[in-house]
Amino acid sequence: MMKKGLKWIIILSSIALVLPMNTYAKKATTLAELRQELASLKKQLSDNQKQQNLTKNEINSAKNNITKKETQIEANQQKVIDATNESAKLEDEIASGKETLEKLVQSYQVAKGDNVYLEYIFQASSYEDLVYRYAIMEQLMDYQEDLISSWKDKIEYNSQLKVDLANKEKELNNQIDSLASDIQKLGNKLDELDDMTPDIKAEIASTQSSINYYTQLGCKENEDLSECMKVASSKIFRRPLVKGTITSQFGYRTHPVTGKKQSFHSGTDIGIKEGTNVYPIANGTVSKLTIKSSCGGNMIYIQHIVNGKKYTSTYMHLLKIKVKIGQAVTTEDVIGLSGGSSTAKKKGGYDSCTTGGHLHLSLATGWYEKDYFGYSKWRSHLINPKTTLNLPSSWSSR
Repeated sequence: MMKKGLKWIIILSSIALVLPMNTYAKKATTLAELRQELASLKKQLSDNQKQQNLTKNEINSAKNNITKKETQIEANQQKVIDATNESAKLEDEIASGKETLEKLVQSYQVAKGDNVYLEYIFQASSYEDLVYRYAIMEQLMDYQEDLISSWKDKIEYNSQLKVDLANKEKELNNQIDSLASDIQKLGNKLDELDDMTPDIKAEIASTQSSINYYTQLGCKENEDLSECMKVASSKIFRRPLVKGTITSQFGYRTHPVTGKKQSFHSGTDIGIKEGTNVYPIANGTVSKLTIKSSCGGNMIYIQHIVNGKKYTSTYMHLLKIKVKIGQAVTTEDVIGLSGGSSTAKKKGGYDSCTTGGHLHLSLATGWYEKDYFGYSKWRSHLINPKTTLNLPSSWSSR
């Protein structure tokens, strides 16, 4: 079983920004402090849901911006097409105009230089003819200059327009790429927030169950819970299964589901077929139950006193739970049935942190949710179950 350590570190870090720094450092030993923890978890869930909504709005806004920019690109591309068509028309106009000018020049015999212009003018037969010829030449030259200037302006405009539109399209595509990258990041953020929700809800449910149990026991708001609830002691630890095979060790490993390297594993995995009886590793009292967590499935937490020291054992990926919160158990009691196969998410189940039939056993010093709260504190108290229980690689009897 692989607990989502990084995810919870992010959660706890965000809580630390708004809660006093000693919220988790303080030893919670009363019902009143449990209620404070419950209120903190509920606020955490509310903040998570608000953040999800904000992230969804950011994603929608980015998608809308992409649509607008794609529309701009389409409009610009049409402008490029129009400019290309206009250039084609201009080429035809230039060709036609050039032919017309050549005919005019030839008709007035002015194909070669200023002297020819003068010859044409001074060949007039009368003063009126001279004035007429001069006016014709002046109009012809003005028309030629205006026409050429018009062609030049149109050519320059279309050329610059194409350059400007190409640059604009490049700019818009860069903005779209940036928005797409933002959407990807926001999507990852939303997935993380969404993944957190079931686990926060599970913590809320288990904390509420603990409050209900201590209330039923008659514990007072400010009474030390260790005085209100007595835990049977043991001298040694026992194996949680009659037989089994170690399939994954405590500590850092490559995640069997995601393939991520250096992923922290909070316990020891013991391979066993689904439906096998699971026993406590020492006498104790059931302190917490988690039902259908998205990473861990059904889980049992038991508090122990072994050789005068406090411990909390955790049994994960269970098919069934056969105990209640507050129930005193011995090493001979069946607390649940192993799962991990049919409960796997890839097989249509709810547990995304299991790949097959096995029991995940975690062991921590102190009493979780009595002496300390929160995943990061629990993780800091974890010890290696295989070493502590002296578990062999495989065995066939307890």
